Amino acid sequence: MTVRQLLFYILMAAALLLFFVYDYKVFYTVSTFALCGFYGAVIVFRLVSVLLAIVRNAVGRPAEHRIPQEHLEKLDPDSLPVYTILVPMYKEPEVAQKIARAVTELDYPLDKLDVKLLLEEDDPETRKKIEEVIDQLPSCVEVIVCPKVPKGQPKTKPRACNWGLERARGEFLVIYDAEDRPEGDQLKKAVLAFRKLKAAGKENVVCLQAKLNYFNARQNGLTRFFTLEYTTWFDLFLPGLHALRIPIPLGGTSNHFNTAVLKKLGGWDPFNVTEDCDLGIRMARQGYRTEVLDSTTWEEANSRVGNWIRQRSRWIKGYFQTHLVHTQTSFIPSFLLAGFFFLLARYVKNGLESAALLDDFKRQFGMLVWYFCLFGSVTSLLLGAWALSDRLRAPKVADGGEGRLGPYDALTFRLTVGGLSGMLVLNAAFWMLSFCYLFHEPIADHLPAFTDKYTFEGNTPREILKKWKLYYSNVKDERFEGYTIWTTGYKWLVKHEITAENAKEIFDAIDPWSFWSQILYPVVIGLFLANFVFVALGLVSCGIRRLWDLAPFAVLMPFYWILISIAAIKGAWQLLWNPWYWEKTVHGFASPTAPAEGGGAPPPASPPQGGAFYTATR
Repeated sequence: MTVRQLLFYILMAAALLLFFVYDYKVFYTVSTFALCGFYGAVIVFRLVSVLLAIVRNAVGRPAEHRIPQEHLEKLDPDSLPVYTILVPMYKEPEVAQKIARAVTELDYPLDKLDVKLLLEEDDPETRKKIEEVIDQLPSCVEVIVCPKVPKGQPKTKPRACNWGLERARGEFLVIYDAEDRPEGDQLKKAVLAFRKLKAAGKENVVCLQAKLNYFNARQNGLTRFFTLEYTTWFDLFLPGLHALRIPIPLGGTSNHFNTAVLKKLGGWDPFNVTEDCDLGIRMARQGYRTEVLDSTTWEEANSRVGNWIRQRSRWIKGYFQTHLVHTQTSFIPSFLLAGFFFLLARYVKNGLESAALLDDFKRQFGMLVWYFCLFGSVTSLLLGAWALSDRLRAPKVADGGEGRLGPYDALTFRLTVGGLSGMLVLNAAFWMLSFCYLFHEPIADHLPAFTDKYTFEGNTPREILKKWKLYYSNVKDERFEGYTIWTTGYKWLVKHEITAENAKEIFDAIDPWSFWSQILYPVVIGLFLANFVFVALGLVSCGIRRLWDLAPFAVLMPFYWILISIAAIKGAWQLLWNPWYWEKTVHGFASPTAPAEGGGAPPPASPPQGGAFYTATR
């Protein structure tokens, strides 16, 4: 996070705090409307992307690249280019030997493979396992031992991949994780897809994202949920982004690259814990594109909740990091914040002028808020001008600059990366509020006895919760009978039938508990509709992969999203205090069964000749 971004978020937090203190009713009304709008926009965008992929499949024009079997059969092995495979491993001795053998059993000539097993100097267990089988592996396998990380530097998967990229010999390059089982013909499909794109004049497509799914889908309830989520993401959502020509946040594995372009981009960012997502956006900023390849890599789904939360919180933290990195020169948010400060200043000023009976303290506080709003408006304008100046002075791509996203890409990037992560954090708050809203009577029954000592307008909290209806509109002034915060806001902000002074008077007249019921009502409705979408997408995923036995778990997907929200909160918190920390995901808990479909490959075409070790140096 840059200094400019830090100042922006501090100003925004201060504006919201002052707004809340000055008029909490209007604050909650505006913020609820804004958050529900944001939440809904992310859900609708995801739904539209998925529906587009479904429609394209239905009319026989799939968004992803599908390579017919006859094209694979006609492929001349001698015409295939050298293909580099990077396999980063750290403290994974239980799966090290499996992946070492699996990557050499792909349906691809061994003399055209360039396999790099990336190990760490301080991981003797994994190194020992590889040493046990190195003589049994073909000579195309090279083990690269990455040097120990200097103190204070990040120790991450992308750092190891950059060591492998330096020694990559292939025209194309792919990353596989230690537990991966790619379909045997995936490399050939990628080669044909790249050739097809080149023939069509689409040489700016320099990355193909293969689909990911799980070979242990039915190990337990968590793996069933995880499989449905991955099927939706890789079989529907990413193809939808492909069809919309939107920058695709890459998955952590099975990314097939044009090696020369990848080296030109400088490889992966070792400071980002979702280096794949970051790289996908960096490519888009340089004018390159990612598209989806219809080939599956089978992975091991996390089957333990604690391990799963560590993995998911790291992903979400990385998405937040990527959002911050690629919005460093965004100037529109600062100008919008300046406008918000200006409107808030006008609202405060109107309130001071219309309330002649305010006591001295409230008037002085109101003036203090007004002056701060003016200061915030000017400061936000300066921050926006600063960001715009940096953007205009930045070198162009041709001059070695990082480039920037166009308006369409910038908007959709915020919905797919920053928006999705923010929605997951917001989802937890929506669930807690909805729970209190819907189950107010049981909550009242279990309130501690000491709460009965406190009363609000003659009623204890227990009594208030007992008689609280889901939605009602009581007012203290008969003149405003039938008014709610929503009708008031509509007549004030949209139709301009009432003034700000009238609106404030009506808000003050609304009964406090009526106010809270009206605030929470759209939150519950929005959460219900969003979870209906999640369930529907889960059921569609069952049909995509013929996973009909997982349909009951698709119906229960909202509970899985609660778990994701918990991980999102952890990731957001860790972003503040330990942004570079790479939480290790442990693999090897699944039984050694074959993938559910596909994945077969013939044995090596030539006898093993023995791999080689290479120790990298700084």
